[in-house]
Amino acid sequence: MAASGNFALALREAVLGRAPGLEAAEMLFDGVGDVLFLVKDRARRYVAANEAFVKRAGLRHRDEIIGRTARDLFPAILAAGYEVQDEEVFSGGVAVRDRLEMITQPNGGVDWFVSAKVPVKTAGGEIIALASTSRDLRTPVREGRELGVLAGVLERLHRESAQPLRIEKLARETGLSWSQFQRRVRAITGLTPRQLLTKSRIEAAALALRTSDEPLSSVAIECGFYDQAAFSRQFRLATGLSPGEYRRAVRETSISRGP
Repeated sequence: MAASGNFALALREAVLGRAPGLEAAEMLFDGVGDVLFLVKDRARRYVAANEAFVKRAGLRHRDEIIGRTARDLFPAILAAGYEVQDEEVFSGGVAVRDRLEMITQPNGGVDWFVSAKVPVKTAGGEIIALASTSRDLRTPVREGRELGVLAGVLERLHRESAQPLRIEKLARETGLSWSQFQRRVRAITGLTPRQLLTKSRIEAAALALRTSDEPLSSVAIECGFYDQAAFSRQFRLATGLSPGEYRRAVRETSISRGP
């Protein structure tokens, strides 16, 4: 249940009153449809969010989110992944940037986001909240006609993701320097070449976890991961869940997920 009007205002004021720039950021992000913006207080309650996040949560008005937590809006096993990430920010005071995240929809499809979380501090250095953005990768940064010499390489990163691809070698095949290759790929896709390769591997692994009973070690090798430990680490970073937890979750309940 959403917080009552007076309580919601008090929650917002407790954070936004001490960091007034957040309210301006919320207003700016209201006009950006492919980026989710939110602010959580130390109790992990939402105190600010843009319209895109409100829609992603399946709600109509911002007032319906204020005072609620991820566990109020999303399945507990999935919200737990966000709590782990939030703890990184609150306990360590460190920013999380360029984190590739996969979101599984109720119909089994997946969406991808690049997320960042930063601590919100007072002038005295006290951490009072965290602010987060997640950019929807369904919206390309550039149109496909600008791919040029990169078209074949990007296709290989997707088609041959299970193979031991060397990105440096792929860069040389384009005739570009390593730095030029990195910049061009990121300008077109919004991701680094390494993130693109990881994205393809995790997406293939998620499909295998949803549709087969293969051992996790087999899924790891078949999808291009060095070993099961590397697979589990990368999968948890992208989804907030271990491969085993993800498999159980998709089979026990319909999944929707948001930051």
